[in-house]
Amino acid sequence: MISAGEFVQKSLGLHLFFLRIMKEHSIFLEAGFVPKDQALAWSAEMFKNEFNQLLEQAVELANDNVSGEVLGSGEVVTVNTVAAEEKTKELTGIDIDLALSKKELRLRPGRGNPSLEAKIERFNLIAMQQTKSLIDFKTLLLEKILECNLFAFNFPLLIEHLREEAMFYLERLEKLQERRKTAPRQKIIEEKVFWDHIMAEHAMFISHLLDPSEKTLITQADNFARVFTQLEQQVKRLEKTGKANRMLRELFNEELKATRDIRDFKSKGGQLILACQVRSIINPLLADHVLREANHFLNELEHLKV
Repeated sequence: MISAGEFVQKSLGLHLFFLRIMKEHSIFLEAGFVPKDQALAWSAEMFKNEFNQLLEQAVELANDNVSGEVLGSGEVVTVNTVAAEEKTKELTGIDIDLALSKKELRLRPGRGNPSLEAKIERFNLIAMQQTKSLIDFKTLLLEKILECNLFAFNFPLLIEHLREEAMFYLERLEKLQERRKTAPRQKIIEEKVFWDHIMAEHAMFISHLLDPSEKTLITQADNFARVFTQLEQQVKRLEKTGKANRMLRELFNEELKATRDIRDFKSKGGQLILACQVRSIINPLLADHVLREANHFLNELEHLKV
């Protein structure tokens, strides 16, 4: 069982990362609809606003209650998040709360106040319910697209990807609500399998959203997709055979290198997109979004004990 202070700290750290991710998913969905589907765009806008409100509440609670590792990892906001939001707002016309991101940059770390336990437990329930609603919306969109009843400028795989991330957030919140501690080996396997899959798909999306003339960047993205697909397959085979932790440690070291490399690739790519030096249909906020997810995975890896 985790302590009350740990429950507060872990819950708020998870929210600072994932509530922003859910808000931005809604922005990406809204930006992808055609004029005839304004009702769907309005629904996405409503989800964006609801998750922004939840994130605002989480930020208010987070001062002195979130670990320094989370705040310093670049998973909550990066140095370019505000600029990416500002440019994406200009390009899409979708309103984005820049002030909230600036407030997050000023957050202070802390151990987690145990007296907030009941309040955070209630907040978790609200976030879980809202996330379930967003999962349902993503499922509806995916079904409509696959049945050829909806056209949107988002790949079906991207919508599946967004849904998987929401489901992962929900699972993590459910475990926290039960105060469950995951066995170290199991936690390593779960985190690795999920985030390897996510990193591989990020690389695929980057490859397909770059202009065909960007041959070097496309080749680099394709290589990352292969690397993370192989890493995911390797850890699944290792888990099936139940082999020794020594082999897991070796694989873990490969993981750290690959994740640092894709983090650096995304960071450089995001800067180039903001500077309008890459031909693509990747908006600046999406570039910052995938960087923060790599930062989150790297932070998890660096604090897992193998």
